[in-house]
Amino acid sequence: MNITVDSAGQAALERAEKLLAGIPRGVTAAVNDAMSRAASRLRTDSSKAIRERYDISAANIRANENIQVTRSYHGSGVSASVTFSGAKIPLHRFGGASPAMPRQDTEKWVRAKVNGQWLTVHPGAAASGHQLKSTSPVRFQNAFVAQMRSGHVGIFERTGGAASGGSDALKEVMGSSVPQMLGSREVAEKLANAAMETFEERLNRNITAILNGDMRVST
Repeated sequence: MNITVDSAGQAALERAEKLLAGIPRGVTAAVNDAMSRAASRLRTDSSKAIRERYDISAANIRANENIQVTRSYHGSGVSASVTFSGAKIPLHRFGGASPAMPRQDTEKWVRAKVNGQWLTVHPGAAASGHQLKSTSPVRFQNAFVAQMRSGHVGIFERTGGAASGGSDALKEVMGSSVPQMLGSREVAEKLANAAMETFEERLNRNITAILNGDMRVST
């Protein structure tokens, strides 16, 4: 999902160029700091927007979130291109997922291929999970929690095939990605416009700080 805000911050940028004309790299320093603050607000606001509907922590959103803000100067102001991307987030990272760590169902036995051999073992306890705060966690009878050699813990289901080591092949159950959870393009544009408001406010503040010597400008 890509959002572009054109000709943003025109008045603030013109004011910066006029007032900081005699200070080398003054405009650059003021704009870069303002855009950094705008990007920070964008990340915070997008996380809040997602967590209003989805049962997921800010930390688990950041683990899979990729928000890139690119900018350019031109005659009419600043253009900001905001890209929301990222892979789907493992369902186990959403709230309500259980069990927290792999656990066997000791009341059941199943046949499974382990290291190339068919064995009778206790299956993993049925996993539960959901995404939306408005729904209760759902139990998946054919999915369980497992820990990979890398240490990653997730909810998995067997594909029916075999892995390279001879064990049953597993497929992780995934939730939505950050762009999917943000929803419509209108929501993303609203977030981007709010971030640009922060850019303009911060740029005006930076102009005053540089003129007063309160903000350092690298040469």
